[in-house]
Amino acid sequence: MVVETTGIFFFMPVFSFLFVFIVVYAILAKTELLGENQFINLLISFIMSVVFISFSSLELYVITVLPWFVVLLVLVFLVLVIAGFSSGKLDKIMTTRLGWTVAAILIVIFLIAAIKVFNPVLHPDLVVTEGGNGPGIMEQLAELLSTSTVAGTLLLIIAAVVVSWIIARKPA
Repeated sequence: MVVETTGIFFFMPVFSFLFVFIVVYAILAKTELLGENQFINLLISFIMSVVFISFSSLELYVITVLPWFVVLLVLVFLVLVIAGFSSGKLDKIMTTRLGWTVAAILIVIFLIAAIKVFNPVLHPDLVVTEGGNGPGIMEQLAELLSTSTVAGTLLLIIAAVVVSWIIARKPA
């Protein structure tokens, strides 16, 4: 007898959410990247999980960022190898300046990829053009903020803050 397993696809978003939430929380808690505050770790983990399951174009974003990230890692590795062979000491090049430079390049890569991937998501009417009798920027922003999608997102963020606060607070 064959077991019907197609029903598991109904729960895949929940499994994805839980997986991302647990992994991000474990990383934040173990590394203490944001400190020892459990509320902040829970909130950031929740928000990152919601973002992960909310955007269908997240896969495209990862596909866009990953090759450039690998290229940057290879370049940094080659620079370190060349510096190591030429001088024999990496102390001169392994400074915080190199770390900040690599971090800045990574931020630029992430921003360019985000603009490339998520720009088509923006509604063309929200783009302010010069001239014309169209609605002004304030009217466009008011229309954007009054949509159910934005209202739902704000409600979800408020719920995340409240739930994280309730979980992280110390009992009296």
